[in-house]
Amino acid sequence: MPTDRYGQRVSTADPQAAAAYFDAVDAYLALDDTAVDGFAQAITLDPGLAVAHLGLGLSLASAGRDAEAREAFTAAVRLRRERPDRLGPREARQIDLVTAPPANLAAYAEHLEAHPGDLLVLGFAAGLLSGRRIAAGTGRDGVLALAAPSAAAFPDDWALAGICALELEEAWQFAAAEAAAERSLLDRPDNRAACHGYVHVLHETGRIAAVESFLDGWFGTRHPRSPLQTHLRWHHALVALENDDAELGLRRYHAAIDPSVSTRRTTLVDAAAVLWRLRIDGHTGLPWGPVAELARDQLAAARGALFDVHAALALAAADRDGLVPLRAAWAAETARPNRDVVLAVLDGVAAHADGRYDVAVRHLGGVVAAVALVGGSRLQQDIVVDTLCDALARSGDAARAADILADRKHRRRSRRDARWIADLRRDSAVVPQ
Repeated sequence: MPTDRYGQRVSTADPQAAAAYFDAVDAYLALDDTAVDGFAQAITLDPGLAVAHLGLGLSLASAGRDAEAREAFTAAVRLRRERPDRLGPREARQIDLVTAPPANLAAYAEHLEAHPGDLLVLGFAAGLLSGRRIAAGTGRDGVLALAAPSAAAFPDDWALAGICALELEEAWQFAAAEAAAERSLLDRPDNRAACHGYVHVLHETGRIAAVESFLDGWFGTRHPRSPLQTHLRWHHALVALENDDAELGLRRYHAAIDPSVSTRRTTLVDAAAVLWRLRIDGHTGLPWGPVAELARDQLAAARGALFDVHAALALAAADRDGLVPLRAAWAAETARPNRDVVLAVLDGVAAHADGRYDVAVRHLGGVVAAVALVGGSRLQQDIVVDTLCDALARSGDAARAADILADRKHRRRSRRDARWIADLRRDSAVVPQ
């Protein structure tokens, strides 16, 4: 059987199918939409290659093509059941871990200890942790523990470095994250995973001009087909808001983030996050309609907390009635460990949109310390903190809002926060007559 660059065998006798599959895996790890075509080619060459069906499902899911993804996963499971003699133990377990995720990380850790080159499984587990869909102790940093066997076996691998870059940044290891991203991009310049981690490091270390320059170059030279394309445009829009240029931020929004031009899986989260920040900054007449419509359309789909929090922002701004079924769905949850946090955020967002700022403070202030349970990155979770601070200021406690933002400023140098803090300090110093 052919082997990949990690020394792992794949269950096909067709060398062309194997080559297509290996290239597709690399494209998937680089967050490149061409992975869909690569896995499809491998399946055409060898329809019984179960892991190619699995890879196709993963790449389709990343592209937001959920119905097609389910068909591909079903095919992988069927082949795993009907032809167990053809699959090696690693491939069989890979299919199990992706199509029927266990409740905790132990099974993933055991698999990666035995098969450190199975980065498809590592990347999948990282996604589960990011979305808070699996129990993992303190959270996302569990990915680094999972990656330890892979790092020991393949210390210079571009794909592994790309996966770990964002996880290192979220674990406050900024220098290591930057080095990992740069190493990955040196070997594979089109690796969107490494690009994403690098942009996060620049944001978190306050190098906004560097974010602007890097993304300008990236969008000018890199192929746009990626599940991360809209999210990277979100980062570009955040740069404009950091520089107090709402007009540029909206231009970037309309060009690449608005649901009328973007159909990516991250579109709703990215769109709502830009518009809500603009709303907090005092801008009105924002184009909430398409975002709220997208939120309504996707409410019945399987989703995570981060998605629903951002759906709530859009619905609170443009369709208050749409918040009712969303809140009811979370109230009915019994197994999700972040249920109470998400409910409090939903209630806080609704109260903020209604102008009941003291109620918003009560809901959001009670859970802000646990905002990581919403999932996503710190930059994404900051939308909850921003909403709390705006509610505090509007309910008469500008000083507390300034203190919260000042504490965040110790973590990240933010021009937007600096302007906001100055305004809040000035407001809190005014004594009512």
